[in-house]
Amino acid sequence: MDEFFENPIFGLFLTLAIGWLGVKIRDKSGKNWVNPMLLSVLMVIVVLLTLDIPYESYKKGGDLIHMFLGPITVVLAVPLYSNRDYLKKYSKSILVGILLGSFSALISVVFLSKLFGLDEFLMKSIMGRSVTTPIALAIADMLKANQSIVIIAVSITGVFSILIVPFVYKLLKITHPIAKGVALGTAAHAIGTGKAMEYGPLEGAMSALSIGIAGVFTIVWILIFQVIGFI
Repeated sequence: MDEFFENPIFGLFLTLAIGWLGVKIRDKSGKNWVNPMLLSVLMVIVVLLTLDIPYESYKKGGDLIHMFLGPITVVLAVPLYSNRDYLKKYSKSILVGILLGSFSALISVVFLSKLFGLDEFLMKSIMGRSVTTPIALAIADMLKANQSIVIIAVSITGVFSILIVPFVYKLLKITHPIAKGVALGTAAHAIGTGKAMEYGPLEGAMSALSIGIAGVFTIVWILIFQVIGFI
């Protein structure tokens, strides 16, 4: 049995099966707060603990999926191309929104870390929380931070963002599809883009665009912070 769990196919199958189950539960419940990703994480933990499966064994299959994170992100260019006219028309507003959004995501981490007395290593480990995982891992490597912590931070940020975004939009009366898409892509990376797709193709396209640009802006901001001695 140990050999079965050590096989990468086990981790791959378990991840896909539980991910599918999480989506089915969400669709069946019809509730916005029933998030497939959060459910999937909890169910994987339960399975590993119940069957006493080492995380290292499961991770062999999970790494196969992780390997495709970067290439999959490129697929998001399809809806972007379909809505390129909007991109040209609102290019300045989009870029300013992403620029300020990426800055606020970083400055909030620094401010709250200092407020609650987090050490510098932990602060650097969560600075990439709002960008997509491949870029967040690169940032963690650049800052000599913990990559496991940044993955957790990215996941929590994405899930929390899509849970509260309907209330934020309603509270602030945000109705423009481009504003919705840019906000989700900048703050909640690929998870946010999945939510943006639910609102509409234009929202999804703008969110997909925001992922890449926000990642670049975030790295630039971090370099500036380092130069001025802010971090």
